[in-house]
Amino acid sequence: MSRVSVIIPTRNRTGDVIRCLGSISIQTMLPDEIIVVDSSDAEELEGKLSAFHNLNIKYIRSKPGLTLQRNTGIEASDGDIVVSLDDDVTLDKDYIKEVVYVLDHYPAPLIGGVSGQIVIEEKEEKLIQKFCRFASETFAALFLLLRHGDGRFQASGFPRVIRSGSVDKITNVEFLYGCNMAFRREVISMFKFDENLSGYSWGEDNDIAYRISRKYQNIYTPFAKVVLNNVSPSTGGSKYAVMKMGIENHYYLSRKNLPQDLKPRAHLLMPQFSMRHSAALSTHDYPALSTSLSLLSQIIPLPTNRKQLYV
Repeated sequence: MSRVSVIIPTRNRTGDVIRCLGSISIQTMLPDEIIVVDSSDAEELEGKLSAFHNLNIKYIRSKPGLTLQRNTGIEASDGDIVVSLDDDVTLDKDYIKEVVYVLDHYPAPLIGGVSGQIVIEEKEEKLIQKFCRFASETFAALFLLLRHGDGRFQASGFPRVIRSGSVDKITNVEFLYGCNMAFRREVISMFKFDENLSGYSWGEDNDIAYRISRKYQNIYTPFAKVVLNNVSPSTGGSKYAVMKMGIENHYYLSRKNLPQDLKPRAHLLMPQFSMRHSAALSTHDYPALSTSLSLLSQIIPLPTNRKQLYV
């Protein structure tokens, strides 16, 4: 039977990690080890891990950086299967059993990674909420942004993610959810997470999933379920900082992963225009708005240095 390692990077969210570990402690298939990679300002978490008597937890202090912490945990682990989780998820009791089933029962040379279903509580929508959702989906489709769909990547590099509850069988996809991903060790050791991403590494799941999907088949299983809690405040900074990070990282990953001939460059400009335009309007940065508008009329060789994005 495969040996399973779980990697949990965290920063300043002790309560979330404890909640996540609690859900791991009642799994129908317990992992062989859990690597908690902590970059918190305070050192309060380590002392609370001993409460989980049935879990083999290894604690590592790290510099901040989501992708750095993920790689640190992977390098410190020894499982045949590596499960990478965000610290603010809770797992259904069969989550680990279900992702291991896929990796153990599908052809080994072909499968790259596995993601499970993010369970979202369905709430009754008012008419205005339905309209806003429709408008948002239409805008995302027009500018090739993140939207719901078949789990495959668009020409812009943004995925069409599978909507919770819309798929009831194990399905071939390209995109993997960053909050819950599982890999065979030989695959994740070959690719690793990109530590050059800015901020808290927004887009790291797009990057790792895209690169793996060019060589292997990624899988979505609705039977491995997680709840994304988002209880603690985001560690991403101000709204402007998060928007800036999204623009920078999308640009960087597009230049890194996508072909650079004329058509893909146009597909890069469409989401870049919409993201810069939204950021400028949200922060009343009208010079930046002028810059974003100018992108519509030209297909240009954009700068490779991310610091040159804001002119």
